[in-house]
Amino acid sequence: MAPASHGLLGRIQQANDNAVHRFGPHTAEVEAFIVAAGQLTPWQWRQVLAVRRLVESVSKEGAGPSDSARSIQAAIRSSDTKISEPIARAGEVLFDTLAKRSEEKQVAAWQAMTALVMRSQLPALKFAVHYAPFAALIPLAGSGVLDPKTVRFIGRLQDLTREQLELLARRWRIQPGASRALLQAVAKNRQAKSEEAVALAALGMIPNHVTGDEGWSAVRTVVHGGRVLGALGDLTAQEITELWVPLQAVVTFGSLSEVDSLPAVERVRAAVDGAIKQITRPPRSRTLPSKPLEPAIYGANHAEVAGFIKGLAELSPIQWLRVLDRRKLVASATREGSLEPAGVVRSILAAIELTRQLDMFSRCRVFAAVERAGFAIESHSRLNLQEVRKMLAPFEASINFEELNGGGFAHKVAGLGSSDWQRIAAAAPEANEEAVAPLVNAGTALVDFFGGRSDDEAVATWHAVAALVQRQHLTPIKFAASYAPFATAIPVTNPRSLGAMVSRYVTAIGRLGATQCGALARQWQIEDELSNVLARAVADGSARPAEEAAALAAVVTVPMRLAGSGGWAAVKTAAFGGRVIAVRTRLTAEQLAALWVPIQPAVPLVSLSAPPKPRR
Repeated sequence: MAPASHGLLGRIQQANDNAVHRFGPHTAEVEAFIVAAGQLTPWQWRQVLAVRRLVESVSKEGAGPSDSARSIQAAIRSSDTKISEPIARAGEVLFDTLAKRSEEKQVAAWQAMTALVMRSQLPALKFAVHYAPFAALIPLAGSGVLDPKTVRFIGRLQDLTREQLELLARRWRIQPGASRALLQAVAKNRQAKSEEAVALAALGMIPNHVTGDEGWSAVRTVVHGGRVLGALGDLTAQEITELWVPLQAVVTFGSLSEVDSLPAVERVRAAVDGAIKQITRPPRSRTLPSKPLEPAIYGANHAEVAGFIKGLAELSPIQWLRVLDRRKLVASATREGSLEPAGVVRSILAAIELTRQLDMFSRCRVFAAVERAGFAIESHSRLNLQEVRKMLAPFEASINFEELNGGGFAHKVAGLGSSDWQRIAAAAPEANEEAVAPLVNAGTALVDFFGGRSDDEAVATWHAVAALVQRQHLTPIKFAASYAPFATAIPVTNPRSLGAMVSRYVTAIGRLGATQCGALARQWQIEDELSNVLARAVADGSARPAEEAAALAAVVTVPMRLAGSGGWAAVKTAAFGGRVIAVRTRLTAEQLAALWVPIQPAVPLVSLSAPPKPRR
């Protein structure tokens, strides 16, 4: 096998291994839990929270100060946090899935998910305390394959009275020899789930009858019984008798070995009938999606990019005229059109089309090399000769760069063969495949579309799709400058998710006059203390949608009234207002008024309040 192929297979295998273990050793269970938690109904969430409060009544988990959803998300995004990488990755997905749920629901799901990630490292009782609220709605893997004695023991627990639970809550002590034997047996049976299943059942039942320290003692006694049942194969009869003493008065060990009253033929027939029903008519489960998830080939913003690619094909000629007019308007203030000329875009698209037969790693290297070379040719005198030669080095054997401009480079790139591309990929510098691959996939999906479009349309489209792919890495105003031409035709911001006050502010930005734009263009400065307050308020990223929406409205409206550097200054002020108004609830009235000073002459803060209801 060739070294390159071996390296590619190794990378593919490593990528698969990383995907399988991205949330730790229990990745499949964590993924299923996150999907199921996002599909719980309001009634099911009420059950979850009710069980959580019952569990807290015996375990005292909620007695101390608990973390808020906001502080948890800040810790996940922080680089100096003690949260492990698998938990941080799973937490990001979980909070995105439960973004519209209340804080109490988010924290409950976070605790259960964290316990699930660390399931193999936590004691059974500690794990059960965090996962018990969800145990009935999202069953654990392995909960259906318990040994008969454990199943009977859990069944007996459901019938216990308060008096019997009070007996279980009494203090007890095991002889050292039996205790040592139990520890050794448990160490040999780490895969047994009896103790976990019993702990979950105990926490779901005992707090209904006994709470506080007495309830916790009863829970621990019952869990001790589950631990013994999970290690029966490595214990002698004498050791089992000694270890079962704390429970013998309530649940005799002999009662767990009772033979079913049904004859063997009837038990077999019942088991077969149940299996047939399960195979032919499986129950509707909310823990799995109804259809397989589409691979995120366009990166973190896969759904938005896919929607944009689909929407492009449906734009009418009139809409395209509006897109190009809006692009010229935006360029008059931001000068975004000069950053990636038509020659560079055409070169990139040609490289994407002609390297389809290569593996993704090589295509990413080619993409980076073509982009660098195109910019070097278009830069003219902005780069020195040594820098230009360094960027053009991968193409020296295939292209003569004397008296070559950007458009000529695109034609040369379009004429290269497969052997040339393999040589360029080998000579090109390393590329960040994780960042470049979504751009290559998006360009591949649009290659046929670009073939029949003008340079202006191609450049506008490429700027927009590249901004969508890299949306989370761009500042809101940078994203808005690239995507604004398509913001009306193919919207990517949901107005309903912004809130009433933010929506009124975005509407006000869209109605600015020349005088108001001039007021926004004035120089201003915020005190360091206020700036720090605002930075802390927006640290969790919750202000980004509002800032993006304000920036998208401003980069279209402001240039119609004020172009050049003044227009750009006004756009930045309007985007700053979106950031402030999004986090207004985290600011005091004085802080909000002080931060709103630059926007006040154009959009008074009082104008964004809800209008009073008319009296009847």
